[in-house]
Amino acid sequence: MSNWAIVAAIAVLAATVATIAYVRYRQHETSVLRNDADLAVRLRELAGTDAVRLAAVDEFETAVYERLFYTRAVGPRFRAAAWALLGAVLSTAGVLLLDGNSSTASVVAWAAAIVLAIGFGVAAVVFLALAGYAALTTPRVSFAESYESAEADQE
Repeated sequence: MSNWAIVAAIAVLAATVATIAYVRYRQHETSVLRNDADLAVRLRELAGTDAVRLAAVDEFETAVYERLFYTRAVGPRFRAAAWALLGAVLSTAGVLLLDGNSSTASVVAWAAAIVLAIGFGVAAVVFLALAGYAALTTPRVSFAESYESAEADQE
């Protein structure tokens, strides 16, 4: 086995581990945000009618919902793009591994790996484009206007 084959195997393994770690991190972030949203509901109940506590809960809810809005709109598209990119890398590795074999089964597997590499590559580009579109066109949740009107009312 040549040095280049070892380096390529390590690169494929690293890409696989990195993709799984990224997707797991994003899933963990989503579950943390879901728990924070539940916590905000419980804190609102505990705050009762105390204005100071309700204001603190409002600030916490605002931060959670701003992050949750982005995570729900853009995050799944980035995760799908990461999985598709991993599929393209693994399929391309299969194409390179099977290249040069002359048996019928190897040629069929090589052709299938090419089709998969192209399909996953196109899917990765499409999901990245959808994620970019969602990031650019999804309206941002901002409560700045409500803060400005509240400050103007107090003056």
